[in-house]
Amino acid sequence: MKRLLRHASQLLPALLALALLAFTLRSADIDRSLALVQSLGWRIPLLLLPTFVATLSETLGWWIAFARLGGRPRFRSLLRVRIITDAVMLGLPSGAVISESLQPYLLKRRCGVPFEVGIIAGIGRKFLVVMSHGLFLGLSVFLAWPLLQGASRAAIGRGGLPFLVLAGAAALVVAALALVALGVHGNIADRLHRILDRFGGRWLGGWLERNALRFEAADEHLATFFTHRPAGLVPPLACYLFAWLARAAETLLFLGLLGVSIALAGAMVMETALILVRAMAVPVPAGLGVQDAGYVLSLKGLGVEDAVTVGAAFVLLKRGKDLFWIAVGFLLLGLGRDRKELSREVPAT
Repeated sequence: MKRLLRHASQLLPALLALALLAFTLRSADIDRSLALVQSLGWRIPLLLLPTFVATLSETLGWWIAFARLGGRPRFRSLLRVRIITDAVMLGLPSGAVISESLQPYLLKRRCGVPFEVGIIAGIGRKFLVVMSHGLFLGLSVFLAWPLLQGASRAAIGRGGLPFLVLAGAAALVVAALALVALGVHGNIADRLHRILDRFGGRWLGGWLERNALRFEAADEHLATFFTHRPAGLVPPLACYLFAWLARAAETLLFLGLLGVSIALAGAMVMETALILVRAMAVPVPAGLGVQDAGYVLSLKGLGVEDAVTVGAAFVLLKRGKDLFWIAVGFLLLGLGRDRKELSREVPAT
C-alpha cells in the first residue's frame, strides 16, 4: 500500500500537468498545428542550433570559471558533461535534483576533476545560472514593460504583471547572492562532514577521517571562488547572459517560422519567465504541461491570432527539440569513456 501511494504521489504531478496542457489546448486545431510544423520542411533541423549555441556559451562560461579553482578541464569533455546533465534534467522526474547530484560524479569520471572540486564547480555554476537568469529576466521586463502591461490588462483586466515578473527576477538575484554568502561564510563542506559523521560515522568513519582535510580544503576553495578577484566572474557571467539571449532568439525564430511576429523583448521575457516556471515544477520532467500551457497563454496575452493552434505548433517544435537533445545526452552518457586519470590542468586538492 505504501509503495502504491509513493508511486501515485510521483505520478500525480505529471498527470495534473498533462491535464492542464490538454485543457489549454482543448480548442486547438491539431491538424493545422501539424501542417504548420510540416511546412517548415528542411528547416526543422536548423531549429536545433540555438540550443547548441546556448549550451556552448554556458560551457565556455563554466570553463572560464574553472580557472578560479586552479585549472580547467578539457572543453570538449566539459561540453559532454553539460549535455548529459541537461538531458537528465529534462528527461527525468525531479531531473533538476538528479542532475545536480550526478554532476560531480560526471566531472570526476569524464573530466578527471577531483570530486570535491567538482562539488565546488557545481555550486559556482549554480550561482552563474541563477544570477544570469535574474539579471536577464529583469532586463527583459524593463524592455518589454509596455507590452507586459498590455498583456496583463488583456488577461486579467488590470496592469501589474510586470511587477510580478520583476519580483521573480529580484528573487533570483537575491538567491544568487545568498548562495555567495553561504559559500563564503557557511562552511558547507564542514557541515556536510559533520552530518555524515553523525548519521553515517559507523560505516564512513574511516573514510571521513582520511578525507577530513579535503573537506576543509573544499570550504577554502569555495570561499576563494567567490572572493578572489570578484571581477573575474564577469566574463563567465557574460557568457551565461548570452546563452539566455540565444534562448530568446530561439523563441523568436520558432514563432517567426510559424508566421508570428513579436518583439525581441517579448520573446526575452516570455522565455526566461517560463523557464523559471519550469524550474518550479520540479517533479514534472522538463515542466511538461506547465511550461507548454504558459507558452499558449503568453501568445494569447500578446494578442496572437489563433493563439491556441499556433501555440500547439510552437510546443511541438519546442518539445521535439528537447527530445533530440535528451536523446543525445543519454547517448553520450552510455557511450562516453571515463577518464580515470586526473586532468593535467586541474590539480587535486
